[in-house]
Amino acid sequence: MAKNLVAVIDIGSLTARLKIYEVGSDGTPKEIETVRMFTSLGTRSYLAGVIEPEQLDEICDCLRSFDIKCKEYRITRVLCVATSALRDARNRDVIVEQIRIRTGFRIEVIDNSMERFYQNMAVRERMPEFKNLIKEGTMILDIGASSLQATVYDKSDFIFSQNMVLGSLRIYEMLSDLQSKTTHYEDVLQEFIAQDLDDYHAVEPKGIVYKSLVAFGGELGFMKRLLDLVPNENSVITKADFLRVYDYLFNNGPQDLSLNDHIPTNIAPLLLPSAMIIKNMLEYTGVDTIYLPQASLSDGIIYNYCSKYSGYKLSMKPEDDLIRAARNVAKRYKSHKKHIEFVENTAMDIFDASAKITGLTGRDKLLLRISAILHETGKYVHEREHNEAAYALIKYTDLIGLNSEELDVIALVVRLYPKQNPYETNFYQKLNPAKKVLVSKLTAILRIADALDASHKQKSKSVTVQLNPESLHIVCNSDSDMSFEMWSFEHRSGLFEEIIGIRPELRIRRTI
Repeated sequence: MAKNLVAVIDIGSLTARLKIYEVGSDGTPKEIETVRMFTSLGTRSYLAGVIEPEQLDEICDCLRSFDIKCKEYRITRVLCVATSALRDARNRDVIVEQIRIRTGFRIEVIDNSMERFYQNMAVRERMPEFKNLIKEGTMILDIGASSLQATVYDKSDFIFSQNMVLGSLRIYEMLSDLQSKTTHYEDVLQEFIAQDLDDYHAVEPKGIVYKSLVAFGGELGFMKRLLDLVPNENSVITKADFLRVYDYLFNNGPQDLSLNDHIPTNIAPLLLPSAMIIKNMLEYTGVDTIYLPQASLSDGIIYNYCSKYSGYKLSMKPEDDLIRAARNVAKRYKSHKKHIEFVENTAMDIFDASAKITGLTGRDKLLLRISAILHETGKYVHEREHNEAAYALIKYTDLIGLNSEELDVIALVVRLYPKQNPYETNFYQKLNPAKKVLVSKLTAILRIADALDASHKQKSKSVTVQLNPESLHIVCNSDSDMSFEMWSFEHRSGLFEEIIGIRPELRIRRTI
């Protein structure tokens, strides 16, 4: 029986990596070979802002080598992604097309949210103790070349996540010119990192009692090596272990690390910035144990692929973290908790009842749910134009697990739902046809759900929704005067009939 082999190619800022996995009968992926090639992609693109011809040649050479390896294994399914170095380049679309023409590889440039989503999935699946750890305060540091993602769990719940432009390579590139101008470069480095992390601490939820710190990133395998640990295995170290390697990095320059410890020359300058980030968070959390899992972007991508197409059962549902993240955003912006819960639940009921005629998918349902949770965040900024404010807030919010297109759909739904005629807005008219249809359908549902609690008093004790041949029948059981809600429903239900093609009808059933 032929083996089920899948390859994942990750074009990062410092390395291009090919991982080949065998997918078992139960959908579990097993890594069978890894090929890594160092590149100068991030080193130069962060400064220039574009991918230059020499770098394009470098990427294509790597991909051609990987293609030979894939053909050796007779692999037909190759997942190829690129991260920040390509993502932040002004000419990325041209470069992606050039790569396709020259190598045949179609690269998906994933945004920060999806990159962190895959990384977090890899950690969860590769760390057997993860579920137990997050029962108490746990901070997870995803230290990338271009940015840092800090994520907090407590009481087994996702609490908070924040991205900072504080990646090891970006720090080094920004401050490298200072090395020749000061004898206190390490002190300046510490100040620079501490300033950005202080901004993070200002917005981080308070009251978390931390028990664990989890850190991972491309350079941490080399730190493990300095501690005589196996780089490609999960490790647990004490605070004293870490401080020992930190002092060693602080007192030995990149050239010493390359000569004495055989650290690659493009990696050696990045170890100290990474260690300083961990040290700062170690002092802040006060924990004594650091978990260093062996988890990569490629691992997260293959686990996600296997869960979708091969029957692999993930240890945790990724959608749960996304919903909790949205709730925390709503809480941060002082949204009316009972109102958004009512609107969320009612929107889900309407979605389920009308699913046969809307053509919407399970993923669309998730986007509607997030829209309902976030639909009042803008009132924190502006009461009258809250939908415009909410659009801006959502667009600049990192919700791990949503790509930029999905986040834009949510922001547009929240922006449009109070509008009497969303078709008249310029930003709606500029959407492509498929996106117009999706945004219109989700907006129509949210409008009705919000109208049924127009007073924000949750007068309906229960809501039932039933699809009839000629109408969507909605019954609200209430012992209060629902005149305001009925008026709001009459003014907001027309869009649903226009978009979905069936008339919504509201009936109030009096309860004693």
